[in-house]
Amino acid sequence: MQIAAVLILLVAPAAMAGFLLWRAYQLGIKHRVALTRQWISRPPEGIEGCARLFAWRDLSFAIALLASLGLLLSLPQYLPAWVLLMAFGSFVHQGFTGYAVAKLRKRPSR
Repeated sequence: MQIAAVLILLVAPAAMAGFLLWRAYQLGIKHRVALTRQWISRPPEGIEGCARLFAWRDLSFAIALLASLGLLLSLPQYLPAWVLLMAFGSFVHQGFTGYAVAKLRKRPSR
């Protein structure tokens, strides 16, 4: 049971934060815009133009995950609050995605 708790509360968020930091670097600095189509079902045309927005999206969620992990390790008695911080970070992440997709779907085609 303790191994599962460590994997769920520490290893999984740390691995996800590492992946998101890598993807934010690829999108924001390396300009690999093909990554914008990852994990979006039926992405609209022109979504590659939102690569910087998606880099900020990934960076904000990675920071929320790392902050939650740091606070969890330093103040473990407040576990429910840190899990809520991780959940809030995921809602912000989805909000960025929804904003970009809605913005592109409203844009008139040329």
